[in-house]
Amino acid sequence: MLRVICFFTLSLISIFSYAETISCGGKFITVSDAPSAKEPFFSVTIEGSPTSSTHLFEIQNDFLNVRCEVTSKGNHVVLINHFCGGSGCADFGNFGIIEVSSGKVLLEPSQRYKGNMEQAKEIIGTEIKPFKCELKSIEVCLHSKIELG
Repeated sequence: MLRVICFFTLSLISIFSYAETISCGGKFITVSDAPSAKEPFFSVTIEGSPTSSTHLFEIQNDFLNVRCEVTSKGNHVVLINHFCGGSGCADFGNFGIIEVSSGKVLLEPSQRYKGNMEQAKEIIGTEIKPFKCELKSIEVCLHSKIELG
């Protein structure tokens, strides 16, 4: 009986992926790690009325850092740094920006090697502070443990 309970518990742990939620502009932002190699995507879901949206990011870039920012114009946006850990990667600067009110993608994190810091600063309207990734912070920082092969 104990073996069945342990097996069942371990099975549940492997089914669910890690997720964390932060608040931004009156909406909830849920950030989830990829559940498996068959679904190799981080997800960022913006929930609240009148619209909700989900955005997927490949775990080929195995780090995803997310936080809420307010632009110089007063708009709430989700700032995403989606990067890889290799020596040729843009560790601080492959940004994505999503407008919270509409779910519209303002900037794609598509510059894996050279980054897009200048474009992100132009959209935000201020300098972009580094992610601190501390416990109990208002940031979500994920590193996927899934090996793609």
